[in-house]
Amino acid sequence: MATNFGQDSSCVSDVGLFDLQITDPIILVAQRILRRLTTPRGGLASVGDDPNFGWDVRQLINARLAPSDITNYQQQITAECMKEETISSATVTITYSAGTASISISLVSAAGPFSLTLPVQDLTAAQIFTF
Repeated sequence: MATNFGQDSSCVSDVGLFDLQITDPIILVAQRILRRLTTPRGGLASVGDDPNFGWDVRQLINARLAPSDITNYQQQITAECMKEETISSATVTITYSAGTASISISLVSAAGPFSLTLPVQDLTAAQIFTF
């Protein structure tokens, strides 16, 4: 039996000129996670929304990371992904080499496993739009 995640407007960084409704479960979940991981914590509170929503991965750009920071950030990003009710498990791996951080996120939802993996500094809307 297929899982129905409903539908949502396709928008990651802005609302388009026309409303493109998405029903593909993997794209829906991926865009929801992408919005979570590019919204600063509390960024939606000013408009009366969830003050605990978001963990902006862009804060890791050009950051110096100690091993304890990496472990802590992996746990925080995993916890933020798990706030999405359609996610049953999340694994986050941050690698830091020669001043470059890469984040690998593996998610399992009711629709099945998929991965969102790329260096943070290369994250663009184009990676999420697969239609």
